[in-house]
Order: sequence, then structure tokens, then C-alpha cells
Amino acid sequence: MLSSWRRAKDGALAIEGIIILTILIFFLVFLMGFGFLFYQQWLVVNTANDTAYRIAQSYAYPNTDPVMGFVNASLKSSLSPYRYIGSSLKDDNAEKGEKFAEWRLDATSFAYAVSEPEIHVETVYDAFAQRHIVVDIKATYEIPFGGALSFFGLKDTVTYHATGRAMIMDVSDYMYGVNTLNAITGSTLKSEIIKTVDSILGLINTIRDAMED
Repeated sequence: MLSSWRRAKDGALAIEGIIILTILIFFLVFLMGFGFLFYQQWLVVNTANDTAYRIAQSYAYPNTDPVMGFVNASLKSSLSPYRYIGSSLKDDNAEKGEKFAEWRLDATSFAYAVSEPEIHVETVYDAFAQRHIVVDIKATYEIPFGGALSFFGLKDTVTYHATGRAMIMDVSDYMYGVNTLNAITGSTLKSEIIKTVDSILGLINTIRDAMED
């Protein structure tokens, strides 16, 4: 009887151990799936920001490698002062940014892409000689170990959306534009007239803000 009792006790302990081990494995798989969920979100956001930064830094040189970003002296010396006339520079950088973002997502992602990511790169005109890049990414992925998430009411496929922005650092174009503007205003308008116009515009903005409040 003692031997039978010991065998029954050992069998119960084995069953309890298997149940606990199963729950533990399931919990670890759930944590891994949740980790991949947040990693993929970080990856999409980081790709949008990084693409915007890299394209903005080398915007005047659309034929350079966005990974290295190396610009030699011959490229700088052959830079046309009329490069922003037309849409060639804008279109070339948009194509360059879309290819880089797609390559980066494919190279660093651990999740399976359900469909091709939607990537849009746009150049936004801010002011005289000032522009910025907007990178918009929308991608749907099947999360690894996502089946464990479905037991908690979560989807195993997730759509991520991120937007990255960066100022275009084309120093030569900015200096050329500012110098041209100063030369035009200095030769055609007196500084007193410019100051008067600025004062009137400032007064109008002050009155408008007061009325809105």
C-alpha cells in the first residue's frame, strides 16, 4: 500500500509539473510575441525618421548612396545653382527614399510582410530656400508567435503607420538664396521701408490675436 501511495504521489507531481511547464512555455511565447509586436512598431517608426534624415542630408546629391552618404569634391563643384527649378531633384529623391526605406524594412524586420509596404516621400516647401522631407510608411506584418496573442483577443497581423520629417540641409542653396534676397531688397528698397512694413504687419498680427482671444 505504501508503494502504491508513493507511485500515485509521484504521478500527481509529474502531472502538476507538466501543467506548470506548459503554462510557463505558453507565457514565454506570449511575451516573445508581444516583444516582436513592439519591435516591429519601433522599426517602422525608426525607418521613417532615418529615411527622412538621410534624404534630407544628401538632398542636393540624389545619386549618392543613402547608406554611406559620401559626397566627393567633383560632385560639389558640379552642383548647379538652378537645381531646384523643375521637379527632377524632387522626383529623384522621392525614388531614392522609397527604395532605401523598403530595403531597410526588408533587411531588419523579423516579421513576415503580408503585403508590400506603402512608402511615400514628399518634399514640402516651407519658405524661401527652406524645405523639409516627409516620409510616410504604412505596412502590415504577421507577428512571429502571433498565435499566442490571439488567445488574449489580439490580432496576429498588425498594421503600422509612421511619419518621419527632416529639414533639408542644403547650405549652399540657403546661402545663395539669402544673399540674393538681401541684394534684391537692398538695391530696390530702403531699409526704412522694410522696417515700416514689418511694423505694420506686426501690428496687424497683434490686433488679430487680441480679437481671437
